[in-house]
Amino acid sequence: MRKFLLVLALIVVTVFIFAQAPKRGGVLYDYWTSDRMIFDPQEDTYLQTYGMARLLFSTLVRYKGETLELEPELLVKMPEISQDGLVYTFELKKGIKFHDGKTELTSDDVKFTIERMLSPKGRGASKWLFEPILGATAFKNGESTSLEGFKKIDDYKFQIILEKPYAPFLQNLAVPAASIFSEKLVKAAGESWRLKPVGTGPFRLKTHTPNTEIVFERNPYYFEPGLPYLDSIVYRIVPDSTVALMEFEAGTLDVVTIPVLEYERIKKSGKYNIIEKEALNTYFFIMNLKDPKWSNPLLRKAMALAINKQEMAQSLFGPRAVVAKSFVTPGIPGAYPLGEGPAYDYNPEEARKIVAQLGNIGKVTAWQSGGDTLSQANIIIQAMAKEVGIDLEIVPIERAAFRQARNEGKIPAGYGNWWADIPDPDNYIEVFFGRDNQMSSGYNNEEVQEMIEKASIEVDPQKREEMYRQIEYKILREDVAIIPLFHLKYLLATQKNVHGVIAHPTGITLYLYAYKQ
Repeated sequence: MRKFLLVLALIVVTVFIFAQAPKRGGVLYDYWTSDRMIFDPQEDTYLQTYGMARLLFSTLVRYKGETLELEPELLVKMPEISQDGLVYTFELKKGIKFHDGKTELTSDDVKFTIERMLSPKGRGASKWLFEPILGATAFKNGESTSLEGFKKIDDYKFQIILEKPYAPFLQNLAVPAASIFSEKLVKAAGESWRLKPVGTGPFRLKTHTPNTEIVFERNPYYFEPGLPYLDSIVYRIVPDSTVALMEFEAGTLDVVTIPVLEYERIKKSGKYNIIEKEALNTYFFIMNLKDPKWSNPLLRKAMALAINKQEMAQSLFGPRAVVAKSFVTPGIPGAYPLGEGPAYDYNPEEARKIVAQLGNIGKVTAWQSGGDTLSQANIIIQAMAKEVGIDLEIVPIERAAFRQARNEGKIPAGYGNWWADIPDPDNYIEVFFGRDNQMSSGYNNEEVQEMIEKASIEVDPQKREEMYRQIEYKILREDVAIIPLFHLKYLLATQKNVHGVIAHPTGITLYLYAYKQ
């Protein structure tokens, strides 16, 4: 009897394992709302291009599954870091081939990739990824022809030497813009590279029908045994989210971003897999401290007290939004936990008292990027400001002019959002409030900016976390340089037979482990 029960148990376990094992083959249908007409993540930093980069290319390190923990991708192991935090020693896996099945990845390709991004003659849009490297500034300014801080040891081993310690450097190497290219294949392709990419990623580009469809097929030379599971991924171009949802419900799409108003219905139907995931982003209202009127800290505080974040978040994004109490997204090491933080809460009575104290401040101005009419978000902000006596005029500005003005620090104020490139406070705090900030914050607090510089080179994790919380307190509570409003979650639905899809906090949907059962 015991023998029978043991055999039966083994059969049950075997059936369970077999039923749960990922199935190979099949086509997954996803969609984009537009066709970016580019596959080069060095040149184009949109999430769409980044999502395709994770199919086509590989990085030295990547995030482990759906976590923010780094693991080696093209490397044998995580790099060794010298005690002073300056020298990183890397070793590539041997035998990794690019999509052509012939060209092998070497240290020279890594050097080429970094220099291509930094090149003053190139189109690298994310030079900041490699700027901590020794000699990067001279190279990108055309003052040297070779990157001083890259030392090749042999075809598979190399060192990267930093100008000064920079704690988040390895995080930079996991960004899709840091994907490693082949020097030989990029140079051979020339200008056609933007539309005919060749990488080491799990999929390769099969066909691209502009504004219609992009098809990726499994890379037969992929270096991770058994992966990917899918034969191919087809992205159709579906500009309208309502149409995309209709196609999903008809079964012609396997994945869909759930429109806010349809979320409860889709979830309650029980017909689909629902993915809810926190993402690294913050939506905010920022005021330029160099603007004659917004330079007044009392006005900025009144504005912070005037905005009902809960009402705004629910009105715009429903269950997808959670109120922000901090600028750095919760979940990032060094960030305040969700529901905690130094940002001011909604208090219209206090805001009215401050406005009365200010006297006749007249009209204040904010800009909107693009559009002929105001966005719903700006209409809400404008109405809430009016409720406490702030006459806020919001002016739509053509997108190119808006970008130029932002780079020049000339935007008076505005509603915006930030999706983090890396899960580190520096990617929020330094970008917006460091000495070289480019987000029209006009921030110039010498004490805080010195703190930011010290925090970026601090290697002790606990010390860094405490430093960034102190910095954020000063920026949000004392200087009121920005008003965090809310954070958005992923709200994805997949067909019931689709498994292994990863909605990563960085905003990218990953399909390396996806399969259809």
